Amino acid sequence: MAGNTKTNGGAFKLSGSTLSRVAAVMVPFYTKIATSRLFALRWSKAVRQGDLDTLLRLFKSVTTFTKRDGFSTNAIGYFVDFGFPDPIVQYTNGTTIPPGSTQFTFSTPIHQAIARAVLPFYRALARSKAYASAVAAAINGNRPATVRCLVRRKVTTAALKSVRIRFSGVQLNFKYRSSKFTYRNLLFREIGG
Repeated sequence: MAGNTKTNGGAFKLSGSTLSRVAAVMVPFYTKIATSRLFALRWSKAVRQGDLDTLLRLFKSVTTFTKRDGFSTNAIGYFVDFGFPDPIVQYTNGTTIPPGSTQFTFSTPIHQAIARAVLPFYRALARSKAYASAVAAAINGNRPATVRCLVRRKVTTAALKSVRIRFSGVQLNFKYRSSKFTYRNLLFREIGG
């Protein structure tokens, strides 16, 4: 994911319903990561090993996954890809360390802390049409101050260092004292090449 600050390159407009669908699938997953140390340990090990089969099995054990959806890992994070009709095609959620920072590193305690921190945000996106629409409108309008305000109402941890608009979505950057690495929780539109 490059450092693009623009919301999109064309007429694409993110909808609150897209954010709501993604969040509704992710809430049970983040809840399981936040509350089950064993599940979170197994998840982190599979991320570090690039073990897609285990990641998919674990993910499907707690939430829904359709044939149009996809999954990937880079051994420093993971991405859940949600298939949509044109013009969206694919919208992605994930947590990762920025590429080029390290390899085969993914902390269970940090992932659990991030899951606990983002759960109120994802719950609000999933449950409140007004909130999801407000977030989508702020992203579409390239209004970073509004996006920051909306996200920080729900994600209150001091470890959240920045909130940015990226690729018709949002990038939440977390930094914990126990790690030299920044972790990103991402919502963004995949643009086919």
